[in-house]
Amino acid sequence: MQQLQRQMQSGGAVFVDKQTVLANAPGALNRPHQPWYVTVEGNAIVGRWNVQDPEFMSFFPQMEITDDTKLYTFTATLSDKGTWKEEDEIKKASKGVSFSGGSLSFGKSADSFKGKTNQKSFEFGVGKKPDGSTGIVSSKFDTTMVKEPIRNYLIACGWKKGK
Repeated sequence: MQQLQRQMQSGGAVFVDKQTVLANAPGALNRPHQPWYVTVEGNAIVGRWNVQDPEFMSFFPQMEITDDTKLYTFTATLSDKGTWKEEDEIKKASKGVSFSGGSLSFGKSADSFKGKTNQKSFEFGVGKKPDGSTGIVSSKFDTTMVKEPIRNYLIACGWKKGK
């Protein structure tokens, strides 16, 4: 593992076999305090970001509380030929309560996407903070924050992106 890290830091163009690349990926890519993490599933390096959008409360034009979640998954599947293929997947779920015109309503929705995507978002509003208090909350999301480190790791290991 330390030898692989030294090669990556020095930019050494050496080819590392698939099993070693897979075995070392979590240790090389997971960092404390980053919002995403890496696992290995079969022949794939999988980066996951469980985007928990804060509970936003909107007071205009109606009283509404929503709880949105988004799971972003980036999968780099390694071949036996020194190449990898990429796939993005996003799963979203939303549930909420609103009060308008004297009536209370509840809602729930879910959708998913699989393919290739690049997304960035930033949201803020009044909502519930992680400590349970209410105040200004924000969330940000950028798919390149997951993709680039995985791609750079594979390139440093001598792998090439497949077509």
